[in-house]
Amino acid sequence: MDWLYRLRTRLGLSEVEATAALTILLALLGGSVARHLQATSAPIPADFYAASDAAFVTAAADTAAASDGAVAPLALAALPEAPASEAEPADSTAAEIADAAVERAAAPRRSGKPPPAPTNLNTASAQELQRLPRIGPALAGRIVEYRQAHGPFRTPEQVTEVKGIGEKTLERMRPWIRL
Repeated sequence: MDWLYRLRTRLGLSEVEATAALTILLALLGGSVARHLQATSAPIPADFYAASDAAFVTAAADTAAASDGAVAPLALAALPEAPASEAEPADSTAAEIADAAVERAAAPRRSGKPPPAPTNLNTASAQELQRLPRIGPALAGRIVEYRQAHGPFRTPEQVTEVKGIGEKTLERMRPWIRL
């Protein structure tokens, strides 16, 4: 510490000035070290949080499987369906599948339509019915009219009696309809 005193006296600095100069010097040195470490460290990958997101999706699916199943569509409602590709191996692990689900959930939706939600065909309004896959304003109106004319639906298959709804549309809607 004697060298520090000699340097201070040689520069003609008071004790307060020397302390301030030393503090500034140490701050500059610390900033330089931090910048160097930041530049040389590996960048944070884009999927850094994917593992925790995948764990959440998996936990939601497990909770739904353990319950009566009514929660499953809600837990995965924001996950748009992706076409099966040859790039995905058949023996994918659960973590890989969950990662893919998180990526699909983060992808922007192409339509302005909200994601499907469980909907009671007998009590839903025309706006609520439009949340079902393949149901637009015209079909939603026809479903409401059919309900008013014929009474409540007794089976999910009965919705095919509405003009414009066939077997394919029913199969797309089936996971989301309730009676």
